[in-house]
Amino acid sequence: MIKTHKISFRFILVFFLYLLLPFSCIDKLDFVGETEEGQLVIYGLLTDTDEKQVVNVSQTTIFGFPPKGVPNAQVSLLTSSGERYSYFSIGNGDYELNDVKAIEGKSYALEVVLDGNVYLSKYESVPKWQAEDVLSFTFTNEPFRTESPESVFTLNSETTLPATQDPIYLRWTVEETYFWPLVWLKGTGFPPPPPPPCFISDAIEPNRLNLFDGSGTSTRKATFVMGKRMVDNSFLYPFFFSVKQLSINREAYEYWEKIKIVINNQGSLFDIPPAPVFGNISNVEDRNEIVLGYFEVAKTKVTRINTTRADVPFYLVDPCLWSPVIPEDSYAAECRSCAVRAQGRRWTNDAPEWWKFD
Repeated sequence: MIKTHKISFRFILVFFLYLLLPFSCIDKLDFVGETEEGQLVIYGLLTDTDEKQVVNVSQTTIFGFPPKGVPNAQVSLLTSSGERYSYFSIGNGDYELNDVKAIEGKSYALEVVLDGNVYLSKYESVPKWQAEDVLSFTFTNEPFRTESPESVFTLNSETTLPATQDPIYLRWTVEETYFWPLVWLKGTGFPPPPPPPCFISDAIEPNRLNLFDGSGTSTRKATFVMGKRMVDNSFLYPFFFSVKQLSINREAYEYWEKIKIVINNQGSLFDIPPAPVFGNISNVEDRNEIVLGYFEVAKTKVTRINTTRADVPFYLVDPCLWSPVIPEDSYAAECRSCAVRAQGRRWTNDAPEWWKFD
């Protein structure tokens, strides 16, 4: 049962964006709005690639705390031709579906059964068209987090639309993955083997929504800033940037456009507060119940670019460079542990399968 405690929707939006980019930290958002404790938040993305398809089911909590994952829902993918595929719970409200991907010509909907209630999204089909992204980057001194010039990396994309009169709507997400070697403490006598390196991943500017509406333009090429970040010692070693292009339908684009307005709303006390953004999921029996979130189907393409130390025009210091004159207990914890270096980001000791250089 939904309680009547009112809470700030700002935390819901922060948590929702966190679900979209689960390896990132969210910058401050300024949102004015209220919701109620116990409201359902559902987000799902189905792509046409051989990746794990993920849905998150959660409920809002009191006092503005992030929504709490719901582990006991029954989550299913429905197709327009009558198939049904079941997701399995992996904890914290996350549900996964393996070995299933969106196919052009079919439409898909998400069904969530919880406490006897059935929640169903509208059917969405896989868009036909994609654009071509050509990535580039720059290193500059410019104000970024402060008003003073800072060392800044900027990732750009020159995007070419397909030669078609059909409308095309695009959304991009950006992730970074960098190599970080731990210090090899050789000790005395026969040295131990070197420790395995760290591969650390995170989102770039997770509250930046990169959107493009190609339905009303004759322009075939456009240049976009995909993301910016501070230059630090992460750039000492190979650093990859992965741009995932999602070709989505008009309804999904309009939803994300509303989310973008909410994120960018910095307003004043005299501005009109934006209304909470509702998606395409509803209670089958009770249309008056407010369900937050969205289920979208996307045609997907990933483009990557990498930097090496030779690309960086700034002086960087390696805090983990071994020296026989430095006592072993003097090295920072980030030089000994991938988990410490990652600071809550995703990390692994295994190189991604795409970790290849030209």
